[in-house]
Amino acid sequence: MPDSEEWEALRQELERAGVAGTQELGRFVSSVGFFGASQFDERAAMPVLLAALPRLTDARLVSSVAGHLRRPWARPQAFDPLLSAFRKWAPSDTTTGWHLGDALGSASTINRVADVVDVCRNEAFGIARQMPVAALARFKKAPEVRPALLALIHDADVGLHAMSALRRVLGAAEALPYIEDVERAHEGTQLGAQATRELRKIRKSEKQ
Repeated sequence: MPDSEEWEALRQELERAGVAGTQELGRFVSSVGFFGASQFDERAAMPVLLAALPRLTDARLVSSVAGHLRRPWARPQAFDPLLSAFRKWAPSDTTTGWHLGDALGSASTINRVADVVDVCRNEAFGIARQMPVAALARFKKAPEVRPALLALIHDADVGLHAMSALRRVLGAAEALPYIEDVERAHEGTQLGAQATRELRKIRKSEKQ
């Protein structure tokens, strides 16, 4: 799929800001052993990407920008722009919303846990909430996290991520009865099957 005019306009903005590797905007390398490392300077690009994000209309470009902002060093500056973009895109575009949610989870900090919990509890955001839910595990000391996860383990869209996060927050032994309840309550569904797999992991770890 050819890039839209928005891609070229954003590349030009990045070039004017002196950002290196602008032609590799949207290129992500998972293993430099097989592919050459990207030359795109994500750190230098961040101010331009954050400024551009609210006005972008190309879904693929929005997802790419989110991918460049999902780095720990983007905390906390990227949180508010990503939150606004997530609220805009997630209800109508699951794929773009998921990528924004992934970046949002990475950009979250303890000071913004309440905002993350609000996002996670909003069913209108569907599966785009998965990575923000997973990110709650980083904030186990925040009082909002435990009750949120205990509710979310019964949510079919994010239950798997919530169960995994709950194990990290409570520990496997304490999480066990809650996940057993999910298995019973959702027997015969995908969520019930996911709970069964999580329980197998817990019981296997207890035997080791």
